[in-house]
Amino acid sequence: MFRGAVLAACAVALVACASPYQENGFIGGYDVKDLGRDVYRIRYSGNGYTTQETAQVYWLARAADLTLEKGFASFEILSDMRFSLWQPSHDDGLAPLRLAAGSAIASVTVLPDELADASAWRTSGPGAAGDEPAGRVRVAASTFVYIPSGGGGAPHPAIEGDIHLINKPVEPAPPKVFNARTLQATLQPLIKADEKCAFGNVCPHVHEYLLPKGKLQ
Repeated sequence: MFRGAVLAACAVALVACASPYQENGFIGGYDVKDLGRDVYRIRYSGNGYTTQETAQVYWLARAADLTLEKGFASFEILSDMRFSLWQPSHDDGLAPLRLAAGSAIASVTVLPDELADASAWRTSGPGAAGDEPAGRVRVAASTFVYIPSGGGGAPHPAIEGDIHLINKPVEPAPPKVFNARTLQATLQPLIKADEKCAFGNVCPHVHEYLLPKGKLQ
């Protein structure tokens, strides 16, 4: 009985923190599905302690890491996405970012002709031009889907979207097209920080990497 109590206590300690940056497991993580022709579907699932910002950062980090692991230089988001943004406030804290349109999000909207243009960047080889990809590109995917915990607890944030890997030099155009190495270098310090915020989440920060150069004044 004592051993059972110890195991139960360990389990509670394990789940009483945000989902880490890892493959999907008992307390959450990322999943990657190869759709063919250099298109991948990435999903990051958090637990009840994971913040929306943390899930967003881990999804972007996995996209950058995957791009480099596969020997590519950049990636393009092929899903309609909505990323939350923050900016410095006058009291040294963070406040919702207010862009020209008055929104606090960075949106990625994908049009059918853009998907056609993306196919020209795909490398030759198995599954090249003329063949249909192994899966359908997800053209519409909301940024965050809150999954009920099943026990009436906090909702579980999840983010899912498709990316296309690019090996030809492409001018970055965030929040849609990213240089993988640059994005990785920006996000790694946030993920590997010695001090995390509540429950081990990524600390709030200014999301300049989601905006075109010069957009944040």
